[in-house]
Amino acid sequence: MNTMKKIEELNNSKIPIIVIDKKLERFKGQTLFPEKLARANEIIAKYGLPEIKKAPK
Repeated sequence: MNTMKKIEELNNSKIPIIVIDKKLERFKGQTLFPEKLARANEIIAKYGLPEIKKAPK
């Protein structure tokens, strides 16, 4: 019965369930797309980061 309650809670939840594949750990610490990273850093340096707006409650 407890399992059914948990499943029902997950189904009604507004938060998505995300499972991260453990095979991605092999890429940790590597720069996979250095050209795109350099371009993104240029844009951030030129324009800055956008302001973070809090969601209304």
